[in-house]
Amino acid sequence: MNDIRVGLVSDSHGHFAALEKMTATVPAVDAWIHCGDYCEDADDLAVYTDRPVYVVRGNNDYLAPASVPEHGVVSFGGVPIVAVHGHQWYGAERMKGLLALGEEKKALLVVFGHTHRRFMTEQHGITLVNPGSVALPRDGCRGTFAVALCADGILKDIRFYEI
Repeated sequence: MNDIRVGLVSDSHGHFAALEKMTATVPAVDAWIHCGDYCEDADDLAVYTDRPVYVVRGNNDYLAPASVPEHGVVSFGGVPIVAVHGHQWYGAERMKGLLALGEEKKALLVVFGHTHRRFMTEQHGITLVNPGSVALPRDGCRGTFAVALCADGILKDIRFYEI
């Protein structure tokens, strides 16, 4: 099976210039996952990149259609991926909630946002990734996003990028 590259982005908050800069920076991807705040930006991302965008609702997505879910499950290269914004849990409960959701959905990767800080860890066979915020980072970095490399049911790599 060929490698599948999935762009991971969150918390763009309507900053179209940041999305444009990201699309100029990103290596070629096959699809995108947008973890909310503002999920409406996913439409622009699809236009900029001509790639499918899978989106979930964030805590600032008041105007999003009711059809936009709080979490979603997709599979790329045989790798099951859960996407969620992450505002549903606070503090130490966030990691517990993300892991429980990943276990429930039998995911190898859980992608989330909300904190605007890039983050990655692996626990109990599940990789948890927050790509940070492409527009409003809170960790001293420039805007960030990530790319996951998936193939043959294996999460082969995750890389972070700054814009």
